[in-house]
Amino acid sequence: MANRLKALDSAVLDQLHALDNALRFARSELSPDVTAQRLLILICVYFNQGLSQRELLTKLDSTSITALSRNLADLSAWTTRKTAGPGLIELRADPMNLRVKRVFLTTAGMKFVRRWLAASAKAHIASSKKRDRAASAR
Repeated sequence: MANRLKALDSAVLDQLHALDNALRFARSELSPDVTAQRLLILICVYFNQGLSQRELLTKLDSTSITALSRNLADLSAWTTRKTAGPGLIELRADPMNLRVKRVFLTTAGMKFVRRWLAASAKAHIASSKKRDRAASAR
């Protein structure tokens, strides 16, 4: 196992560490069943407010419309199990075509993503400082 980790590029390790931190943060803030796919959807909606579900799907690699719809529901006020959800996302009907639903972050969703990004930035800075100290000690 250690040999495999040594073979990985430090940038890849940083990305894996950042993903692990993001999942830990989200699970501590929201619920233990938050997945990486849901976090990707949240960040994609954050940067692309108001896209339709189909348009959002083109921004997400290897996600089916079924998985996207299920995850959007589970991030909204009512989950696919008809239980109270985190209320981070809302779907609004497009005024020009009522069959199309546009995806937006709620106020709670905006606050969560901003806290998550701030925590991620803080963790990245701390990790960089630690790596720099270790490199200078060699």
